[in-house]
Amino acid sequence: RSTNPRIHQMDFFDLPLPNSKQSLEIDTFSTSTTKSSLLSKSKPPYDCIVNSMVINCVTTPSKRGRMLSMCYHQLRPGGVLFLILPKLCLTQSKHMSRKYLEEILREGIGFEILNDGKRESPKLAFFVLRRPLDGGDDSGDVSVRRWNDKFSKTQVLYHGKKFRNTFTVTLDENDVIGN
Repeated sequence: RSTNPRIHQMDFFDLPLPNSKQSLEIDTFSTSTTKSSLLSKSKPPYDCIVNSMVINCVTTPSKRGRMLSMCYHQLRPGGVLFLILPKLCLTQSKHMSRKYLEEILREGIGFEILNDGKRESPKLAFFVLRRPLDGGDDSGDVSVRRWNDKFSKTQVLYHGKKFRNTFTVTLDENDVIGN
């Protein structure tokens, strides 16, 4: 918990989406800012979001998908998401691989993957993702992307003892489209 009055702690899932009915104004000078004054009125508020070792701690596949979708909607067009997660989530899950996660990020949510797909350390996988500049995003209309129902279900990709964890991400159409 921060003691600085200008830093506000809140649950990421409680942030209203830009262009939603809960559109809000930011007041950077207030020392008693509430949740209702943290976001701009209509445009996504962030140029950059860092999601480091967070997505793997979210408890359900659907909430993980919701978090990634919310990151997309909270970014301005051209904004960047740095996503870091344990490599084991991609190498030892029976439901997930790096290739499948990239497919979810690109085709399911709409991110552009900026790095070459090879950024890894022995224990971590790194992704640099950008919200595209085009595709109607300035108006909040993301209907250019087509919904693919395959991302809404948990799929078993691998069998065997090596694949002992169940990390996966599932998407909900309402979260992806931003309703």
